[in-house]
Amino acid sequence: MRIAILESDATALDCALEILSSAGHLCFGALCDKTLHRLLNQVPVDLVMLDWVAPDALRYDTLRCLCRYGSVIPVVLCVTSRTSHQVIAAGLKSGANICLEKPLGSAQSLAHIHAFGAS
Repeated sequence: MRIAILESDATALDCALEILSSAGHLCFGALCDKTLHRLLNQVPVDLVMLDWVAPDALRYDTLRCLCRYGSVIPVVLCVTSRTSHQVIAAGLKSGANICLEKPLGSAQSLAHIHAFGAS
């Protein structure tokens, strides 16, 4: 599966790219929303993963844009245990399909990601 990952922390992005690539996915990383938009205009993807720890207005705009023009592309919110339930709920109400807790290496999170490729 081709996965685009938006993660503002370079170390966390490298980790996610490594884990998902090792699981057999072709991954593309972006450190900011603008880079993600450019990437999505150049490369077709099957799944988009968004850093959703402390989303700002631009991140909400990115999510809404993804859901508007690419409604067939699932969007995963990547959260931590400290991400508030209200922030997660707002992301899901804005169109995301699911949220997964970082880091993404657990068997459960990988199974959720693989399930998007099976549908």
